[in-house]
Amino acid sequence: MTLAPEHGRNMHMRYPPIDGFWTWDIKRDRIYGDANLSDYFGLTLDEFSHGAPLERCMESIDQDDRTRVRMAIRKAVERRSGFREVYRVRSEKMGLRKILAVGQCYVDGVGEAALYPGWFIDLTNDAACEEQALREIYNHVGQAKDIARSIGHDLMSYLLDNIEEEVEQRLDGRLGRRRSS
Repeated sequence: MTLAPEHGRNMHMRYPPIDGFWTWDIKRDRIYGDANLSDYFGLTLDEFSHGAPLERCMESIDQDDRTRVRMAIRKAVERRSGFREVYRVRSEKMGLRKILAVGQCYVDGVGEAALYPGWFIDLTNDAACEEQALREIYNHVGQAKDIARSIGHDLMSYLLDNIEEEVEQRLDGRLGRRRSS
């Protein structure tokens, strides 16, 4: 993601192509969405055409992310503000996917939360790219550490060793492994 050029006082983020849209009618608790939302959340297009309850959509969010997402939605509604969360969803058609969801709470004429439109993008492939990038960083840092040692720069070698350990921990976390002590 990159920042768009500044126009006036507001800076806007640029996002990759959008994968799906929704609109949540907060007062009626009905989410309306497109076919892609249907695919990612495992609901039928008919359910989204007639409006599905928020809780029905929450069932598709990975258990480890669900509480955090609920809290973020609740805060956005209470504050009448924006929402931006990365979380995992699971459906029969799409499998496990990592998405970025962005929404905005809008109010009615009396200031009550009324509509919550939003969109999402699939970050799953970006996660695979991140792992490859971490592996490359790990290899380069290891080479730099060897060079620093060979020319007698102990402090630099120590710092690079710490960086190498940090990258290794991030890789182990991404792969679901824990370092052995």
